[in-house]
Amino acid sequence: MSEEARDRIRFLRRVRQVRDYRPEPISDEALADILEVGRWSGSASNRQTSEVVVVRDPRTLQLLTASGSNTAAKAAVALVIVTQGDPAREELEVFDEGRMAERLLLAASAHGLGASITTLKGEGPANVKAALGIPAERRVKTVVAVGVPDTAAIQAKPKNPQPRKPMSEFAHSDRY
Repeated sequence: MSEEARDRIRFLRRVRQVRDYRPEPISDEALADILEVGRWSGSASNRQTSEVVVVRDPRTLQLLTASGSNTAAKAAVALVIVTQGDPAREELEVFDEGRMAERLLLAASAHGLGASITTLKGEGPANVKAALGIPAERRVKTVVAVGVPDTAAIQAKPKNPQPRKPMSEFAHSDRY
């Protein structure tokens, strides 16, 4: 394996959800890069059914937190993913939405930023649509919070006692 491939794999293995942020803005250049990666995310039949609403307003970030995106209020920005909401293509849209969310998180990490993917719960989608002026027929469920990681807060948290399961319990050859 080449050193470049090793570096890329190492980067991918180190990316984690970040839930604690310092109260600092992120640069417009970093945000533009993150959004550009999202724009280039793959989609079923290249329909590109997703859009992103960029939220920086503290009151709206609080609303996102109250609606289920538990990290939005701490972040510098939240990226609300909006899909067309086509019932006939719901499974494809949900899959594409997940792909985009993960790519937004990876792009944030590439800039040294932290990000977390959360989903709106209960009345959250309706409340967020109303607050952001999103048409009722659109689907809103996923939020990616992005900010400068609060390293001290992250390190102060207890570590998860459950390690990754061994490869033998994760990957199976030919049969489960």
